[in-house]
Amino acid sequence: MRIRQIITSQKGLSGTDVITAVCLACNLTREQVFCRMDSEIDEERLRVVRGYLDERLAGKPLAYITGVREFFSESFSVNEAVLIPRPETEVLVEVALDLIGDRKGLTVLDVGCGSGAIGIIVAKHTDSRVFSVDISEAALAVAHTNAVSLGVHEKMRFVCGDLLGAFGDGTRFDMIVANPPYVAADEWDDLMVDVREYEPRGALDGGEGGLDIYRRLVGQVPGHLVRGGHVLLEIGSFRQACDVGAMLEAAGFRVGVRKDYSGRERVLAGHG
Repeated sequence: MRIRQIITSQKGLSGTDVITAVCLACNLTREQVFCRMDSEIDEERLRVVRGYLDERLAGKPLAYITGVREFFSESFSVNEAVLIPRPETEVLVEVALDLIGDRKGLTVLDVGCGSGAIGIIVAKHTDSRVFSVDISEAALAVAHTNAVSLGVHEKMRFVCGDLLGAFGDGTRFDMIVANPPYVAADEWDDLMVDVREYEPRGALDGGEGGLDIYRRLVGQVPGHLVRGGHVLLEIGSFRQACDVGAMLEAAGFRVGVRKDYSGRERVLAGHG
C-alpha cells in the first residue's frame, strides 16, 4: 500500500495523526513523507502503522504512542507516568524566564515536575540551579532522562517527595514554580477520553474546585522562599485565579496574573 492510500483511506482520525504514525513506523520526517506519497510501504511496517492508528482510535494520546512531545521548541520523552506537557504551560515558563532575566546563581524549585519540562527549560535558558520534586519515582525517571538528553542534568537535582515536605525547614529557594493538578473533581467525567483514560489522574485531579493541592502548597511556600522571592502557579480558570490569588495574598504575597494566548487566566505570580 502506498503512503497516499494510507492517509486518504483512514477514517476517524486527523491527517496529523495518520502522518505521525507513518513517520514513526517508517522512520521518516514529515517532509520525507510528503515527498514520498507514492512510495510503497511493506507489510511489516504497514502492520506497525495500523497498530499505532488503532491505539489512537481507541483514544490513546498521540504523544504516548510516539513517546515524544514538543515543549518550548524542545523534544521531551513522555510516557503514561507523566502528564503530557501543554502549550499553555509555556506561559508559566515565559514568566519564570522573564523574572530570572540575566541574574546568576539563583535556585529554582519545580514542584510536581512530571516530565521535567518546566525545570529543564529554566535550567537550559538561565544560570539557575534547578531542583525538581515529584511524588512519583516513575515520573522522576522520565524527568531525569529528559534532563540528560537536553544536556542540563548537571545543573539539576531530582527529589522524590510530596510537595515541599522533601526539604528541611532551612531550605529556601529564589523561585518556586508549579503546575499543580487543577481539574475539579466534579469535572472529571467531562474530560476528553484521551485525557481521562490515559493521563495520570494524580497529575490532573485537584479535588473540590481543583484547589486541594494549592491549599497545601501555598501553606508551605513561605517557609521555603527567600525574602523577595517569587512563586509562580499555573491555574485553569478565572475562578481559580481569584481563589488561589486570595490564598497567596493571605500568605503575604503581592499577586499578579498573566493570561495565556487565548486570553484565559493562566499564571499567578506571587512576590514575597
